[in-house]
Amino acid sequence: MERRKKIVSALVILLAIAAAVAIGVLAQRRSADYEAESYNGIAMGTIVSMKLYDETAPALSKQVMAQIDALEQTISWRVESSPVAALNRSGACSNETVSSVVAQCAPISDAANGAFDLTIGKVSELWDFGGEKQGVPEPDALRDALRSVDYKALTADGASVTAKSGQHLDLGAVGKGLACDRIRALLSLTDIKGAVVSVGGSILCFGSRNKAGEPWRVAIRHPRREDALLGTIRLKEGFVSTSGDYEKFFEQDGKRYFHILDARTGYPARTELCSVTVVCDNGLLSDALSTACFLLGREESEPLLERYNASAVFMTKEGEISTFGNVDFTANES
Repeated sequence: MERRKKIVSALVILLAIAAAVAIGVLAQRRSADYEAESYNGIAMGTIVSMKLYDETAPALSKQVMAQIDALEQTISWRVESSPVAALNRSGACSNETVSSVVAQCAPISDAANGAFDLTIGKVSELWDFGGEKQGVPEPDALRDALRSVDYKALTADGASVTAKSGQHLDLGAVGKGLACDRIRALLSLTDIKGAVVSVGGSILCFGSRNKAGEPWRVAIRHPRREDALLGTIRLKEGFVSTSGDYEKFFEQDGKRYFHILDARTGYPARTELCSVTVVCDNGLLSDALSTACFLLGREESEPLLERYNASAVFMTKEGEISTFGNVDFTANES
């Protein structure tokens, strides 16, 4: 209970910060904009921010949060009653959402040479980023956990998902993007003029913010400068997801460890990058691709992004910013 209070308190503080500097939509009010209402909440262990351009916004915001909460009950390994938790216990589950995620991610794992792998669950549990047992795992324990990591042993057939004995599924690399997909499906059933919803590092831009149909402007947080922005992406509609080494991390024995783990080694990714932002027309894919691209590095990411018609903004640890694909990005002046 005490740990939960601390987590909630920390997230409440972050909500205030998020309004100003975290990844989000630039709040430049124009007279031609539709009327909008803003809402913040906490779900999936992260901040949810939304701006809804519709008079039914209060009721709709509750429906959005309900969608995210329902998805978490399905895909979180921390929820004991979830299909994913059931699979981790027994090696099998029957759920169309989980099966669809497994099927969509397998080709990405192939392209990432196994660095991106949904069966990294046991390794993630050892590191326990943000949890009570957060810390660098013992080498023997990590080696044992790595023996269970093998996405090729994970199968999806219809709604049925099976894993080899001892495997643990962790959908954390795609969950927030998938939540944005669910929200888009919900909004498509309404008459809302436009909306922007941010679930952690994944953002949905939907509809229009004004009659002129001007593009949304999504700000990317600078990975090395507190309270600063890296730049701005302009897009009509779609999804934007960012993966960075600044999101979840801890320091131990003078060394910094962050949460993006390479499934081949069990340790944080060894890459020249500190931030990757991916833009595409599918939320789950934008989330998965940002993680995979971070693991692969700048050059090796290009074929993967090209395959999914996605674009990206990269920043290296040396401060070099580059883009790939058809992304309308403007970097902030230093």
